[in-house]
Amino acid sequence: MTDDTDTDRAVQADDHPASVLAYADTVLVDGEVLTVDEQFSIAEAVAVRDGRVLDMGTTAQIRDLAGPETEEIDLDGRTVIPGLIDSHCHLRQVGMDLERVTFHDAREIDDVLAAVGDAADETPDGEWVQASWGWHESQLAEDRLPTRTELDGVAPDNPVFIPRGGHVAVLNSAAFDRVGIDEDTPDPDGGTIVRDPETGRATGVLLEHARTELAEPELPDRGYAEFREDVTRGMAELNGRGVTAVLEPGVEPDVMRAYQSVAAADEATLRVDALVRVYEADDVTEKARHFARDFGDEFLKVGGVKYMLDGAVEGGRLSEPYEIVEGVQEQADYHGHYLWPPGGEEELVEMFRRAAELGHQVQTHVVGDAAIETLLDAYEAVDEEVDISDLRWTAMHLFLPTDEHLERMADLGVLATLQNHPTYLGRNMEKLWGEERAERAIPLKTVVDSPVLAGGGTDAPVVPWYPFDSLWWMISRQTVTAGELGPEEALSREAALRLWTMGSAYTMGWEEELGSLEPGKRADLAVLDTDYMDCSPAELRETDVELTMVGGDVVHED
Repeated sequence: MTDDTDTDRAVQADDHPASVLAYADTVLVDGEVLTVDEQFSIAEAVAVRDGRVLDMGTTAQIRDLAGPETEEIDLDGRTVIPGLIDSHCHLRQVGMDLERVTFHDAREIDDVLAAVGDAADETPDGEWVQASWGWHESQLAEDRLPTRTELDGVAPDNPVFIPRGGHVAVLNSAAFDRVGIDEDTPDPDGGTIVRDPETGRATGVLLEHARTELAEPELPDRGYAEFREDVTRGMAELNGRGVTAVLEPGVEPDVMRAYQSVAAADEATLRVDALVRVYEADDVTEKARHFARDFGDEFLKVGGVKYMLDGAVEGGRLSEPYEIVEGVQEQADYHGHYLWPPGGEEELVEMFRRAAELGHQVQTHVVGDAAIETLLDAYEAVDEEVDISDLRWTAMHLFLPTDEHLERMADLGVLATLQNHPTYLGRNMEKLWGEERAERAIPLKTVVDSPVLAGGGTDAPVVPWYPFDSLWWMISRQTVTAGELGPEEALSREAALRLWTMGSAYTMGWEEELGSLEPGKRADLAVLDTDYMDCSPAELRETDVELTMVGGDVVHED
């Protein structure tokens, strides 16, 4: 792709007749173009040249910019939106999940067991059967994970690893044998081997560090070649859903190499802002000092670093205890987990301070209110030494912020990224956190109405990578598993789309290039089969994307 000159960026169809300009490469006419500019202007047509938006306007105005070689796309009344930007999407894992056993459509434990059994039948004895991330047990009638014993029944000769999001997994007995977990294995720091309260036998469920430290290191290695395939597969899948850019939250060196290879080979069909995953202060020095903030190009840049401070719904650090759930969580004083660096809170501040000195963005995973409090304490401690107000430091997920937290974030210039976890995790939130906390979790309207700037996304494949699931939840607060949660926090359609476009672009430092359809910006857009502004919420959730452009090139077409 080539950059346009400043003159090109200033082109306006009303000011310049086609006779004095190069013609548009493509015009899309006779539709409803939601520009998501400052006024949320709606046009009939849009013109594209050299990978950028030339202008928007009426069909007649835009046709004036067409020449004999210009391609015309008749929208026939369809809606055009800016390309969707997922502010938190594990793109490489999405590509990996597309090749694994999937439970997206499972509605009973038997559906899960049948899928695992079918995969085991096709897998040689002793080899792993692995499932995809993007599902949740609360979508099942039984409202629970399969047990180790049930998995043994359908896959006795294969180790089975079923992740649920990035924080929970369930294994069978063959997998326990493979990874070295037995009835005497203690819980690791920051993790839990879930046990039957009556027998003390491990159920197969691993939480947080029990999963990441005990099980995941024993899974089959995936290297650069597999990662590269994951990346291209994931890009194509997301293009088909109208997504044109993502923040990849926390990559390791081999994954970064895969992204670089795809971009260098001109095979990228989706823009990626990658964060380097750090676990301790020395990681910032060793990994992040070799690049400048936003180093890269239009398809791949490195925006900063990512740290994970607490767990998720089962392990987010809360100020008040979790609810007691028989057979799942029976500790009366359980508050979830902090995921500290080796030196604890002192090293957390030092890690962030080193990132600030390098001028990097820091994005930190925080779910519970106690974790948010701790994060803001750390950010404020750094800000006393190094001004972070222009670095776009971010709180990821932000399930349970207080009004005071939002005020502190605004004072620091800290941003938020908000994802639709409740769509699938709602029932677990109700069980483990209680109704009051579940209702106010991820308070969309409160955040949007505050001075805190925010972006939208999915956290795929923790939940499925379906942006219109997310937009459906944002405008309705409906969930798949728990009905309506917190309807007072629902957004208007305009506000929801702005979160998913300009809001996300801002959190990624791309707001001058992406996020709206305005002259001079990259021609990233999606054509929908529904009327975004007027369709029912149910119809919005089922939206199909009929065409996706990235930089004026069609990367998906039904």
